[in-house]
Amino acid sequence: MHARAQFLRTAGFTVIELVVTITILGVLAAFAIPRFVSLDSTARIAAINSLAGALQSAAELSYSNCMTSAATTGCNTTVSAWQGTINGQPYWLNYGWPDAGDQLNAGQIDSQVDYTGFSVSLVSSAETLFYRAEAPVPANCSIAYYDGYYTPPKYHYVVTTTGC
Repeated sequence: MHARAQFLRTAGFTVIELVVTITILGVLAAFAIPRFVSLDSTARIAAINSLAGALQSAAELSYSNCMTSAATTGCNTTVSAWQGTINGQPYWLNYGWPDAGDQLNAGQIDSQVDYTGFSVSLVSSAETLFYRAEAPVPANCSIAYYDGYYTPPKYHYVVTTTGC
């Protein structure tokens, strides 16, 4: 019987052991949670910068395709609005650069990049906004692409990460 009494006494945790364990976990959580929040923000900023590079590459490629196929497609880098097909792909170009769009998925900049994880909206006929909807301030975690129509002779984009 003596062995059974000793087993019952050593089978559980004391209140002090539980309090110390919970305190240690609380301290670790106090340091870990801000780091996880920071990583989330850092990941959104990296995604924004990645999409900025994709937009730049798509714009430069479109311009190159326009210049090299001008003889066969009629693409003209001096025209403010050109619609046509280059290598089987539909394009709307302004001065040879991809159009920001009057509509989505119609041969404009949004159909030339993979923007998975982003939401997109047409701010104007010369601006397409790609943004992270889950960001604390989505409009300030975004890329605005402006076509060459109002800013000839070249497109430009603005990256905003203050709300990521």
